Amino acid sequence: MIPSNNSISSIVSGQSWELKSKPELYEEFLSVLQSCYVKIINSEISCSFNIESPQVIIEASYLCIPESGLNINFDEVGCCLLKSSECDPGKMQLVFTSKEKNEQVIFEIESMEDNALKTLSKYLLKSHDPLPERGKVNDCRRTLCPCCKEKRENTRSDISSHPLYHIISFACFVDQPIWLTFKRGMVSLTKAFSPSKECHPEGIISFKGKDSVVALDIGEIFHSIAHGSSFEGEDSTVVQCYNSHGKPLLTLIQQNTELYDVWGLITEKEYEK
Repeated sequence: MIPSNNSISSIVSGQSWELKSKPELYEEFLSVLQSCYVKIINSEISCSFNIESPQVIIEASYLCIPESGLNINFDEVGCCLLKSSECDPGKMQLVFTSKEKNEQVIFEIESMEDNALKTLSKYLLKSHDPLPERGKVNDCRRTLCPCCKEKRENTRSDISSHPLYHIISFACFVDQPIWLTFKRGMVSLTKAFSPSKECHPEGIISFKGKDSVVALDIGEIFHSIAHGSSFEGEDSTVVQCYNSHGKPLLTLIQQNTELYDVWGLITEKEYEK
């Protein structure tokens, strides 16, 4: 057992400490935080956002933070680690990596969050000097047939050829929140992002807000279907995105019909080619 926050900060510096993989252990930790910055990473999507005073619900094997729409399935968690941030020594990171090493959630907090860090002290199991392999997320992409691989590379080299590029650009332009929802084995998320800037470095399209960033590898999105629907009582545009095998990857929602009109114009031009 580590008795104090100072001990935790000094011991964790330069090391990674492994913890038990049980959602109940992290309910108190998260609930006493003043704030935290959350990063979610998988093969097609990465996003990060700030949470103030998170409130946690435990449902069976799930840890849920309702105000952010974030759910973590601990049946799929392969490794839990506490470590100091590589970019900012004044911050610490609680890292959950999936069993398949294809998903990761990082809670980044200030080292001065004394009460929260003390709740973790009794759960520290063993230290690792380098980050253990099971605590790393694989930066790999699905194996594709030659035709799909060529299509993916062409999209990354010219993302303006993908209809979703224009949809996201327009969604950012109208200055209205974009809802992002996706479900993987370990992590699911349904959250509104308020973008103020859109960019597209190296085949990745991203939109940024004051305290949030979303980045999508649209080369992995082979099919997109848009339709009108009611979302939280508002007429909305829903864009569902799939990989090359037709598996759902993510859904983008904006509470207006203008986005659907733009989608109609884009797809009409695609058919004319």
